[in-house]
Amino acid sequence: MDDIQHQLVSDDAEGKEDWLEDLDGRFNAKLREVQTISRPSSDGKTTTTFKLARVESIYDPEVVQKLSPGQLLAIPNVQNLRTEMMFSVFEIADIIPMHYSMLTLSTSQPGALRGEFMGLIDKEWKQNSKSTWIELVASPTGYMVDFSNHEIKYERKYSPLLVGSQVKLLNKEAVRRFACFVPPEGASPSNIDAYSIGSLLGVIDDVVPFTINFTQLINFHVGVFCHTGGGKSYLTSMIARKALHTISDLKVVVFDVSSEYGIHLLDQLVALESRIVFSKRGVRKKETKEDAARALKNNAMDFYKRHVKPEALEGKENELVALVTQLFRDDKCKPMYVKPHYMETISRYRTYEGLLDSFANTVSDKFNANQQASIYANDRITTFLKDSGKSEEDTVDKEILPILEEILNYFSKAGVKQNATVFGLVKGLQERLNQDVAEPEELGYSLETLVKEILDDSPSSPKLFVIDEEIEASRDIASRIIDDIFKQRRSSFNLHPRILFVFDEAQEFAPAKEDARGETLECSRAVERLLRHGRKYHLHGWISTQRLAHLNTSALHQIHSYFVGTLPRPYDRQLVGDTFAIDDALLERTLNFAPGDWLLASYRATNTQNVPVFFHAINNEECILPKS
Repeated sequence: MDDIQHQLVSDDAEGKEDWLEDLDGRFNAKLREVQTISRPSSDGKTTTTFKLARVESIYDPEVVQKLSPGQLLAIPNVQNLRTEMMFSVFEIADIIPMHYSMLTLSTSQPGALRGEFMGLIDKEWKQNSKSTWIELVASPTGYMVDFSNHEIKYERKYSPLLVGSQVKLLNKEAVRRFACFVPPEGASPSNIDAYSIGSLLGVIDDVVPFTINFTQLINFHVGVFCHTGGGKSYLTSMIARKALHTISDLKVVVFDVSSEYGIHLLDQLVALESRIVFSKRGVRKKETKEDAARALKNNAMDFYKRHVKPEALEGKENELVALVTQLFRDDKCKPMYVKPHYMETISRYRTYEGLLDSFANTVSDKFNANQQASIYANDRITTFLKDSGKSEEDTVDKEILPILEEILNYFSKAGVKQNATVFGLVKGLQERLNQDVAEPEELGYSLETLVKEILDDSPSSPKLFVIDEEIEASRDIASRIIDDIFKQRRSSFNLHPRILFVFDEAQEFAPAKEDARGETLECSRAVERLLRHGRKYHLHGWISTQRLAHLNTSALHQIHSYFVGTLPRPYDRQLVGDTFAIDDALLERTLNFAPGDWLLASYRATNTQNVPVFFHAINNEECILPKS
């Protein structure tokens, strides 16, 4: 019996060792205590509470160099009393080398004595002194790990920790299975690189690609938050590039108020069917062949000079201008006619809805002697819409001319005078349709054309749109596009293609409600509607900003994935921590990020829910120009 029991214990130990790491026996750590820390929430109305585990490890110069924030610890819990295969998963937030003399060192002691003590401490860091140890501050992930049957299984579950128990690190493969999305068999594309956005930080002596589920990332809305110049547009461009190639029916619409994405996504704008949309400023007429060639060159140079270039590509002007020239040659740069606001009312009365409303107004006039004539005209047009399959939102076209002729014949029999309002309404419409005059927005690329191309689900339709406009114009365009697309999605019952709206400098599109007025308020409401209700129509939002405090909080709370860079202001870090229950100690690590380092907290895109993942992103600059 003892032999059998010994064999079972040996098998359990072997199963654990498949997934645990102790750095060749040099990482000897135990759980010292579990702390509960409380602080006021970011809005000051409630209290936020975090748990922290404090782990002590024997000091070793090589070990302390290998440890870093983001590494995962397996800490025994009470389930471990029944089987040695169950552990709680904690994430290292801070590493503090400690020396016994540090505990008694204070400014109350003479400076010479303090200096002597510090000199002794400094010498002992380079050797395994018994007076030194490593203190690890770790935050709970909310998951337990089960190593039964030589397999690894993660489960979102809480169990009290066992103070004094032996702590181990999770090895590379265990970390990969914990954080990284694994594409299903048969997925297209099938290669892991297509789903990778960088490499995990906190993996000892190795590089592990960080793969995510792009569909789930985009489906539940995304936020990118970092200080100015921290790489928000680089990260957004890189992930948009990846998502366009992994989600077959995805379209991306970028509101580019800083003129960055025309260069950041230049390779995709050239490779894919795409559009760069801007107002008609600075577009030169093309008359002769010589004029056309000159205009092409001048437009390409204007585009290049107007856009922000990454520092690493400053010396690549010729290559970048050649790609921009290709955009103009392929007619992908579209100067857009944006309908003035005074035209909105006129546009409504160009539709059947406006026409029926006009008849209704004549019916309600108490001095109208031709009410029955107006009712007849209304009924006849309503029947025409039903028979022809048209909707009230459709523009009145020549197909209605025979119906107008019938209505005028009825008016003649009913004795409706030619100076009557309802007679003039029908006669004027008939004359306008016979003139066949194009509406202003039909004279070039228009907002209506843009919406039509965005909603077009044919394989040959554009997939990437960059709207390069100033902030005021971009707000107006954004609110109109969102409203129009919502209206058409609800009426068409078609959920394809998926559409991702990217709002760079999002505080300009969806500011805090107390800061929103006029058109800004309308845009903020449109963005909030997109984030609240868009998912059911496959309409998705991506907001990028350096100040969370200036955002519409109702919109902010709809985001399920946060990319967090360096946020210098404590309020912004606290807001992220409160929303995702991320410990402050982990968010403090972002202050020491190198360029390209990010923290991702996501409810859907990673393999485990709402676990902060530190990673180094793929450099977008290296993706823009073809590899030589």
